[in-house]
Amino acid sequence: MTRRLRVLFLFEGLYGRGAERVSLGLISRLDREAFEPSIWILRGGEDALRAEVPEGVPVTVVLGEGQRIRHALTRVPATLLRQARGADVIVGTVELMPTYFAGLAGLLTGRPAVGWVRNSLDHTYAEQPAWHRLLSRVVYARLPRLVCVSRGTRDTLARLQRLRDEQFRVVYNPVDLARIGEWQAGPLPEWAQGMTRRPTVLGAGRLTAQKGFDTLIRAHALLRERGVDHDLLIVGEGELRGELESLIRELGVSGSVHLPGHVPNPYPLMRHAAAFALSSRWEGFGNVVVEALACGVPVVSTDCPSGPAEILEGGRHGLLVPTDDAGALASALGTVLGDSALAARLRENGPRRARDFAPEVTVPQWEGVLREVAAGRAAADRTTAGAGT
Repeated sequence: MTRRLRVLFLFEGLYGRGAERVSLGLISRLDREAFEPSIWILRGGEDALRAEVPEGVPVTVVLGEGQRIRHALTRVPATLLRQARGADVIVGTVELMPTYFAGLAGLLTGRPAVGWVRNSLDHTYAEQPAWHRLLSRVVYARLPRLVCVSRGTRDTLARLQRLRDEQFRVVYNPVDLARIGEWQAGPLPEWAQGMTRRPTVLGAGRLTAQKGFDTLIRAHALLRERGVDHDLLIVGEGELRGELESLIRELGVSGSVHLPGHVPNPYPLMRHAAAFALSSRWEGFGNVVVEALACGVPVVSTDCPSGPAEILEGGRHGLLVPTDDAGALASALGTVLGDSALAARLRENGPRRARDFAPEVTVPQWEGVLREVAAGRAAADRTTAGAGT
């Protein structure tokens, strides 16, 4: 019987973000007859997703709440290298820190490391100190595989760094359609009952500049000025709440825009929405677009880098508009709200398109990457051994 491949997944923390949730979803679905996963977490104390760690998967947490790397200068590398030596493949679950650790561990132990690229790195670099750009060049050039969540993220990274074509693989995020199907059947919250009486456009995500909710609010105001009666509901929390609330008051739409904050289960809201709007200025993939399609809600999205246009296949499964264009977004939403035949077609086709991102499709692709990386290392070992005889 062939030994299972031991795969070590490196996390900075289990913060509750989409990247960590998708990573844990992949780990939980790996074929246990072929793979033996384990998890190394740099920072504990913010374990929003600890309950989603698959049962039976070993977890090593290095730093406690409030601790920094300088508090454990020997323990961090010691635990990392100990775990890496027992692995066949190491996976950095997101760009920057986890991938740096994966690359370092691979270099020091001879194990192959995989980087998981989730964002358009030009935007990521713009938000980080300049040394990240240099360090990532050094680390990424040494990795045998870089798994990108969309063709757009691959193309951006290929433009920013000199990398070999054979290093890249594009594997879309596995989206848990079974959970979405179960959760969307739940009841609407009491505060959202108005969705059953008035057409409601739904937005969802962190209240940050990236998500472009200021553009969505302006589009809503324009659409109401054109006589299209509807509400706008944006679920999520973030540092721009105050600015968005000021904009809502400035535009005179306080009675029709609602910011309820974080909603643990947004899928009943998606199921009852008249349209879902993604107003982002950039994405890496755009899981929420697939989630909306799975719930059968018509999607209007900015054609931002990267992901939404790929998910919607250039507009076959939803409407695409330019980024930061409130007028175009308003017109597209008005089209969906006013064209019942179009809305019905999008509602019918959305769930079918969402199935292309089901774990049954994407997890085997990830398993293929892990196998080929491990096989590459095994072939290199045989070559080295042969040269020494």
